[in-house]
Amino acid sequence: MDIQVVELVCSRLCHDLISPVGAIHNGLELIEEMEDGPSGGFLGEAVKLIGHSSAQADRRLRLFRLAYGLAGREMRDFEGVRTTAAEWLEGARTRLDWAPGTPPAAFAARPGLGKTLLNTVMLAEEALTHGGTVSIGSEGTAESGCIRLTAAGRPGVLNPDAEAALAGRTAADALTPRTVHAFVTGRFADAYGLRLSVVPCGRDLLEIRLAW
Repeated sequence: MDIQVVELVCSRLCHDLISPVGAIHNGLELIEEMEDGPSGGFLGEAVKLIGHSSAQADRRLRLFRLAYGLAGREMRDFEGVRTTAAEWLEGARTRLDWAPGTPPAAFAARPGLGKTLLNTVMLAEEALTHGGTVSIGSEGTAESGCIRLTAAGRPGVLNPDAEAALAGRTAADALTPRTVHAFVTGRFADAYGLRLSVVPCGRDLLEIRLAW
């Protein structure tokens, strides 16, 4: 699979969709400004519902832009990735434990590392079907290091089909909507020279390592 084609297609989709989503948000702000008092009744509830949905769509588009598009390939630090992951999990049953400055900004010099890390956060969240905590840590240097993502919660294991797709043992024509993310995550790691491994660490605990 040509990774760059995937990135270009995703960048195009996100670029084309972000404008209408942003226009919906701007239109809602204009409606609120035109109201004399606090929104109430049917119109007020409709505005709140549309506002919530447009904000959610905006967060997902920014997530997909970094996770799948060209934007996640090169970056100066991991703050954009951390913020995007935190916004994506906002209100979810899974909590993100990711301290600012982790991993060190110097690690971001490795092409595709931020993108692949964001994809592993999404993968870990899929493994915690009943909620839990995803934690990020790192060690080593920009030349030889490792990022460790720990998923604590139930069930704390990858679905066997997702694990096979992640490792590249699933043919492209056998992929499903439930396994395609794991497959692409593994191929991003391969394309960027990263060693991705999934290590069960006991009951309700899973570690995903990105090493180089």
